[in-house]
Amino acid sequence: MRLCLWIGLACLSLSAVANPIEWQTYKQQDDIKVSYKKHETGIIEINASVLVKNAKASDFMALLSDTDNAPNWLENVKSVTLMERLSPSETLVYTHFNSPWPVLDRDLVSYSCYHALGEHKTELKIISQPYAKAEVSGVVRIKELRAYWRLEEQQSNLLVSHQAYADPGGSIPHWLSNKVSLKSVYKTLQALTEQLTNNQFSRDNLISQLGSCS
Repeated sequence: MRLCLWIGLACLSLSAVANPIEWQTYKQQDDIKVSYKKHETGIIEINASVLVKNAKASDFMALLSDTDNAPNWLENVKSVTLMERLSPSETLVYTHFNSPWPVLDRDLVSYSCYHALGEHKTELKIISQPYAKAEVSGVVRIKELRAYWRLEEQQSNLLVSHQAYADPGGSIPHWLSNKVSLKSVYKTLQALTEQLTNNQFSRDNLISQLGSCS
């Protein structure tokens, strides 16, 4: 009996490894592709990309550093504040997200690190740091987030890839937060393309430099 049980568990484990969760396409249009996969929590992880013509990695990093301009391209973002520059490649950032009534607004404290993945490929790694700032009354703190922005220069074009998993917290149902997240990412990549194409951001801010990430 124990042998049968062990064999059964082993088969289930091998089946889970052999059949990983596959990405499903949400929308693909105008050089933008957004895909997702649902975790056991019911929350989706999002993988998205866009090809921006005549752009470089330094352009995107300058756009990201223009925090005053963030609400103009980051969908549902009310404000972004640079809390601390920990090193030339590392930052601590506070982001406040708008939510439609009656859902409470969300906020996020995140650690970011910019590093190289190859000769023409870089990555901005982002991890939530929920206890780095006191919680704000009436706002739900996002405590779990793992994300990255990957930038790959392809001749004169820039391939921007974004992947993220975040638990919005609070009582919002996952089906609703998943739906909002997918729409928000697609609209963000649309606005990002417009910002980079039309140079609608300031280059006067200090941008993160390539460094080492743990």
